[in-house]
Amino acid sequence: MSIGRNIYELRKGKKITQGQLAEKLGVTEQSVSKWENDICAPDVSLFPIMAGFFGVSIDRIFGYSVSSYDEEVDKILKETDDAMDTYKEIEIMTSALERYPNSAKLKTNLAFSLSMINRISKDEKERKEAVAKGIRLCNEVVATCGDQKEVDDALSMLCRIYSETGEFEKALEANSKISNENYYSMVIGRSKIYKDKNSINELSKVTEEDLWKCFLAMDLILEMYVSALRKNQEFEKALAFTRAHKKLLSMFDEGCENFYAIHKFWAWNQDVRISKTLERHEKCLEKIKGLFEVYLQMRAAENSESFDVAERNPLFFSNTKGFIEENGRGGDFDKNYLSQFDNFLANTEGYAEFKEYVKANDVL
Repeated sequence: MSIGRNIYELRKGKKITQGQLAEKLGVTEQSVSKWENDICAPDVSLFPIMAGFFGVSIDRIFGYSVSSYDEEVDKILKETDDAMDTYKEIEIMTSALERYPNSAKLKTNLAFSLSMINRISKDEKERKEAVAKGIRLCNEVVATCGDQKEVDDALSMLCRIYSETGEFEKALEANSKISNENYYSMVIGRSKIYKDKNSINELSKVTEEDLWKCFLAMDLILEMYVSALRKNQEFEKALAFTRAHKKLLSMFDEGCENFYAIHKFWAWNQDVRISKTLERHEKCLEKIKGLFEVYLQMRAAENSESFDVAERNPLFFSNTKGFIEENGRGGDFDKNYLSQFDNFLANTEGYAEFKEYVKANDVL
C-alpha cells in the first residue's frame, strides 16, 4: 500500500479534512492532496510529526508494522501504574502526550487520573481545572478518533466524570452515545449515574431491565449450547453446563419457587436424557425426581389465577405479560413422560415407589 493511501486512511480515521491536516503540519492543502494521490511524498522531516499527530508509528505511514507505537504507549501506561501516585501519573502521561499528541489511550487514561484529583484534592480550583482538562481530553478523542473502542472508552470516562461531579444529564448523554459493541460499559455506566444521583426509582428500573435482558440471553445461550453438546455426544461437558443452567434459572427463586419453571423443566430434562444415554440408572432416577418437583411447580402456576409458567418473580422483577408458554401446561406426568423410562428403570431400586408417589401427587 502506498504512503499516500496510508496518509489518506489515517486522516479519514481522525475525521479531519485535508485542510485541517495541512494546518496541523504547516503545509498547504494542495501538498496533502498531492501526497494522497501519490504525486509526491512528504518531506522526511514531517514523518515524525505526522506519526505523533495520527498516534501511530512512522512504520505505519510507510505501511509496515503498527505494533511499535502501541507498544510504546503501553510501556508508558505500565510506568504510570507502577508510579502508584496520581500526581506522578499525570506528570508521566502529560509528558508522553507531547510525543504522542493524538494517542486516544493516553488521553483517556490521563482523564481518569485527572478525575482522581477531584476526589483527593482539597483545593477547589485544582479540582475544577483537573475536571475541565479531563473532559476536554475525552471530547477530543470522541471528536477525532476513528477507533470505536477508544471512542467508547472516552465516552465511558466522560460518563464517570460528569456523574461524579453531579452533572447527571451530561453523564446520561455521554452514556447514550456508547456503541452497542460496548453494551457492558453502557449498562454499568448508566447504573453508576443513578447510584451517584441517589435516584432509587430510576436505578431500580434500569436494574430490572438490564438484569432481565442478561438473564434471558444467558438462558438461551446455555440452552442452545447444551443441545449442541448433546448432539455432538460431549455428554460430560453438557452435564456441567446443564448444572450451570439450572443454577442460573434458580437465581431469582426467593419468594417465587415457580419462577421460570418451564425452562427449569427443560434443563432438568436435559440432565435426565444424558443420564439415560450414559446408562446411569440411579442418576437418571435422581434427575427424574428433581424434574418432577419442577413439574409440580409448573402445575401450581397452571392452577393460579393468572397462568404463566414464565412468570417473573415480583420480588426482583415486575410481573410482565407475554411470556406464557403453552407447552408448559400440566398433564398426566406418569403417562406422558415417566412411561418412557419404564423399561430402562424397571430394575432400579426406588423406581416403583417413585411411580406411586407420582400418581399420588400429580393431581389438579
